[in-house]
Amino acid sequence: HLRALIHRMRVLDVKSDVDKAEGDQICFKMVSIIDEMKSEHSQSEWSGEFMKMEAVVMYVIGLFQMNVGSEESLQESLEYFGSAIYLFTLLGDEINIISAKKNIAKIEAKFSGEEISHDEGNDLEFSKSQYKYWLGKLGEQHPITIRRGELLAHALYCSNQGVAAERLLAKMAAISRQVHGPTHNCTLSATSALKDVKDRRVFIDSRRQWFHALKYENDGLSCVVRGPVVESAGGSSSSMQEEHMLTLSLPITDVFPGPGTPVVCQGLSERAHLNGKIGDTRGFNGGKFEVHFEEAGLEPAIIKHENLRIVFELP
Repeated sequence: HLRALIHRMRVLDVKSDVDKAEGDQICFKMVSIIDEMKSEHSQSEWSGEFMKMEAVVMYVIGLFQMNVGSEESLQESLEYFGSAIYLFTLLGDEINIISAKKNIAKIEAKFSGEEISHDEGNDLEFSKSQYKYWLGKLGEQHPITIRRGELLAHALYCSNQGVAAERLLAKMAAISRQVHGPTHNCTLSATSALKDVKDRRVFIDSRRQWFHALKYENDGLSCVVRGPVVESAGGSSSSMQEEHMLTLSLPITDVFPGPGTPVVCQGLSERAHLNGKIGDTRGFNGGKFEVHFEEAGLEPAIIKHENLRIVFELP
């Protein structure tokens, strides 16, 4: 019944008074159904598909209120999207988390008299300018600034700037935890996003598959990996079911860092000044990586695979 109501909500025209009135009734009905279902299940039972359904209901209501567009409905929309993000975070649904955050960004832009197009919201430079704007206007501790920081980190990560993305998310998560507490939506969301970007994906050449890199062993000559990682229908990565996962210790010559992976240089003789310098991988060709360094003044360099090691924890 909820699925039918959700489908109906998606086709309503909020510009029509009749459709808007129907939408208000459906919103009330969906929340009532969720409350009734939760009363019939214990907290431990309310997980998986139950929680996913609640998250989708919160998201759809948020979308409806956002499309209505009045100041009151936009405020309600922020609350529903916030609840949806909290639930999607518990579920590990990164795609819907980002979608909800972008809708929140659009609402916040409307309150400030700005407008955001879909293309602009995906642009790295635009994300940088928006974060800088809200940082200057509200300060680094405000939830709006923290959410904009997450969106910027997402744009950085998608641009293979893994080091910058991870450092920014670590900062956002720490600020939110200190100011708003460990259970605040912003804290949970930033912490979840940080966990995702700290995942070190590697390509195993002998198996032609992607795995999660866990650590080095045998004095750095072997790398422990777990996987494989598969692509979901939505284009995001996920691991196979636990019973099908493999944990392998492979020679480092078989383990290739994925795009945007934080790495450190070692064993360079001609360019010894780069040893110990941290950067991220941006391109790969013929056994060599293009590495962009974090330290100001260092130009990107082409580094052989054997002269790079994955950085599992940024200093």
